Amino acid sequence: MNKDRKAAKPAKGPKADDANAPFFVLGCVRSGTTMLRDVLRLHPNLAAPEETHFFRWAEPFGSEQFNRTLMGNPVLKRHRGIDGIGEEEFAAMLKASTSRADLCQRYMGLFIQRRKPDAGRWFDKTPQNVYGATMIAMSIPRTRFVHIVRNPVNVVSSLRIGKVMKVESLVAAINYWREATDTMSVMKRAFPGRVHEFRYEDFVRDTPTHLKQLLEFLGEPYEPAWFQDFRIAESDHSDQGVLSDAEVQKVLKLTAPGRKRYGYTDGGDARSGDADDSTADD
Repeated sequence: MNKDRKAAKPAKGPKADDANAPFFVLGCVRSGTTMLRDVLRLHPNLAAPEETHFFRWAEPFGSEQFNRTLMGNPVLKRHRGIDGIGEEEFAAMLKASTSRADLCQRYMGLFIQRRKPDAGRWFDKTPQNVYGATMIAMSIPRTRFVHIVRNPVNVVSSLRIGKVMKVESLVAAINYWREATDTMSVMKRAFPGRVHEFRYEDFVRDTPTHLKQLLEFLGEPYEPAWFQDFRIAESDHSDQGVLSDAEVQKVLKLTAPGRKRYGYTDGGDARSGDADDSTADD
């Protein structure tokens, strides 16, 4: 970690009437969002489905294009199967809803009923929902946001490896990171107090501290015993030879403003090790 970079102060917890408000885990793909979802799922009060992608696409809700995308996407069909929600009932749910927020509330309610009925609060982990972050903030009152950011060299390397999703284009992989971090930078200014963010590398190296801070931000209790079986394996995608030196330099150049914002220097942190998310993040 950059020694000159001041440690980010955790955002304050929610007010009492906001305690059960949902929250969204957002960020760049391959940044540890699934790892974060999986550890938060161990909390007895929190429940999250696979990925919804309800706020990802630009077509307006209710349009033929939007409905066709949600209903026809094979990945989302598989996710609904994992969540225990059938295609016919999802189609009926979609038809009855009047907005993305309405659909989200209906879906989450049914998911909790079937998968974790004792949970009192739902959250969504779809990194690409970052493209609809402002819609989420405006249409679901009091919702909070958790942003996990990872070193861009490792993100781009992971996308090139393609264990979960493969992106051959260097520019495209870089812009997954730039667009997500730029959007969340604006969200922090637009909705102060509703965004909590941290670096993936810091979370991995001191999980209890950062997890406790996150739960404090969410207004949830923290009991170490709930998470005692959670394990993170170390790895470093950037040293696997998938990017040439010239490509690494291009990543560093095009992500320079964001790297500075999050304390990733051209030196040690530029290729720092991190947790293995090869089976956990997409």
